[in-house]
Amino acid sequence: MSSVSLAPRGAVFTRYVVALACAKGDHADALEIACARWGTTSPAARVAKAAIGAGQLAGGTWGNELAGDLATATAEFFSLVAERSIVGRMAGLRRMPLLTRAISVIGGSTAHWVGGGKPKPISALLFGDTLLPPRKVIALTVVTRELLESSDPAAEGVIRNDLIRAVVDALDVAFADPANAGVADVMPASITNGVTPSADLQALIRDFSGDLSAAVIVMNATTAVSLSSATHPNITARGGELIGLPVIISRSVAEGDIALVDPTGIAVGEGHAGLRVTTEASVEMLNSSLQQDATDGTGTSLVNLWQANAVGLLAERAINWQVARPGSVGYIAASSG
Repeated sequence: MSSVSLAPRGAVFTRYVVALACAKGDHADALEIACARWGTTSPAARVAKAAIGAGQLAGGTWGNELAGDLATATAEFFSLVAERSIVGRMAGLRRMPLLTRAISVIGGSTAHWVGGGKPKPISALLFGDTLLPPRKVIALTVVTRELLESSDPAAEGVIRNDLIRAVVDALDVAFADPANAGVADVMPASITNGVTPSADLQALIRDFSGDLSAAVIVMNATTAVSLSSATHPNITARGGELIGLPVIISRSVAEGDIALVDPTGIAVGEGHAGLRVTTEASVEMLNSSLQQDATDGTGTSLVNLWQANAVGLLAERAINWQVARPGSVGYIAASSG
């Protein structure tokens, strides 16, 4: 009979992260720490072994056998990210492999009724060409060594939640912020970038040229609460629906902004996910107990992680997106309301 784990989802990956951070990124030391802290046969120890890779330690090639443990733990953690991110919760997206060219019909296709013996009309088709090269999002979470070395199970929950939030925030801002015009070969533009804002909800629906029956609305919780009324009783801070369309809530969407999206017109590709550890970087700490001096966002006031006895956890995710069918996104800007 197989055992059932009572640990929360993402706990194994989090423990591996903790061990790797305590070991300052050294995988062999991380294995020793995982074995000492959670046991030599624990899932965290198996993942730490798998991360070392086959043949890097004397005595065999068990790394290949354990590779599935690392992949499973990583996939479980990033499934939690998906459940909280806009991309992960938006059903119907046109998901495709990275670096794979796809051709789709984006206009001009119509159907006709044809009478017996009559010529069959032909409509011209307009094709779109989509290619998503890999782009990498990196979310940095800074934790103190005291938190990493704490034996209190609550500490692991704090680290897990902070890591998830960091990745979700990085993804959601890049995906939905109209100010994100993208960076060539680095970061895709947001799906709302360059979209002409509509004046209000009625205009948003009127101007929208995507498939309204497949569309979703994206906004933040404060905006959702402000819209809740006798006219719109089904929208709450957790989502719900507005004018019959499902609502996705993200704290990374600016208050007052509302996006109307046809997911079938958005191409998304996802690839490798992983984690790196740094103890040497210098980062600007805003409103942090690690840095009491005010900072101005220009990088002029920095905290060295080593000097602050802290560790930077960098979660990486290969992902890219593109509005594959024009008109698939409508948008209300807070300033237009």
